[in-house]
Amino acid sequence: MAVNRTIHANEYGLPLNATQWLETHHASKASERQQMIRDLQIKKGSFLVDAGCGPGLWTPLLAEVVGAEGHILGIDISTESLVLARQRSNFSWYNSFVQYKKASLDRLPLDYGVADIIFSANVSQYLPEPVSVFAAMGPYLKDGGRLVIKDIDFGTLRFHNIDTALQARVFQARERWEQERVHLGYAFEDSWVGSKLASYLHAAGYTNIQERTYTITRKYPLPQSYIHYIQGIADWFICEGAPHLSTDDVQQWWNCFFSEASVLQREDFVCEETEFVVTGEWHQPSDNVLQEVQIATISQ
Repeated sequence: MAVNRTIHANEYGLPLNATQWLETHHASKASERQQMIRDLQIKKGSFLVDAGCGPGLWTPLLAEVVGAEGHILGIDISTESLVLARQRSNFSWYNSFVQYKKASLDRLPLDYGVADIIFSANVSQYLPEPVSVFAAMGPYLKDGGRLVIKDIDFGTLRFHNIDTALQARVFQARERWEQERVHLGYAFEDSWVGSKLASYLHAAGYTNIQERTYTITRKYPLPQSYIHYIQGIADWFICEGAPHLSTDDVQQWWNCFFSEASVLQREDFVCEETEFVVTGEWHQPSDNVLQEVQIATISQ
């Protein structure tokens, strides 16, 4: 999902939520993302909502599984991203059964009880109140329909050829900063959200919650897309002044990724991180429950 407000522009001047960044990130993990979609076992002919679709990078993967007899509705809050998604789709094989609309996640442009799947990738990290948003999405699903949330968790990120103590200080400083920065006017962000998703779906009223984890490992030599991705992430860890890190730690971290002796160019380079895909079923409340809710609402 593209976010209207820039979170951080790295040293290349590239906002980490900009289209180019999203495309680079997507390309660097293409094989794992294909597997994620296959593992969902989405039925042909499904009506699927891509909630926070951004520039439509996941659309081809989703279109493969729903097929031409299905339908995909991509929604996003960014007009720019939706324009790019439509352009990407215009001359594609899936154009006839995909459409895009501008909307927020908690107010989807469709009737209640019609979607088979609501899929949302790398969006929950930007939600200050994810439980409320997930709960608001539920009624748009058919009875027994599934919400699928995919996201990162940088608590799982490890570089095997970087000093472990330095990594720990950098990661802890960023996690602490994310807990503080929203109070200083920055947009909300939780890059440790992946491992929390199952509990969020449970709190939002979903059942039969299933969590799949995907360990993404890259070793030297690295494709350019992954180098660009990792350099962007490395710079992001020390952005906005890195208030909880010493100047020496910032410099050491920078040297690891951007100096002539970058760890990315070493034959012993190995990076691992785990991404989370969590699904939950939505069951529509009975008419009696709905009446009780309406009565309670009127009496308040």
